[in-house]
Amino acid sequence: MFGLGPLEIVLIGAIAVMLYGKRLPEVGRNVGKTVGDLRRQWQQLSRELEVAASAESSASRPTTRLGRRLDDEPAGSRVVESPRFDPPPAD
Repeated sequence: MFGLGPLEIVLIGAIAVMLYGKRLPEVGRNVGKTVGDLRRQWQQLSRELEVAASAESSASRPTTRLGRRLDDEPAGSRVVESPRFDPPPAD
């Protein structure tokens, strides 16, 4: 845990008990809540940055249009006609 050995953890615990005494559980809860809030905010910030980066990369890519209007055809372009329907011969 944070590169601390068992002796260092015991020493930190003893100092915490001397400083906070009976308030130690309350202080521990407050520290835990603060660490949890910081983690949630960091995750939210990283998600927002990821979304912004993906939106930026998608905005830089050329987009293709699926549907086109007749007004959008350039002058002199080839006109594509639909195939003719020939009914079957009558017997």
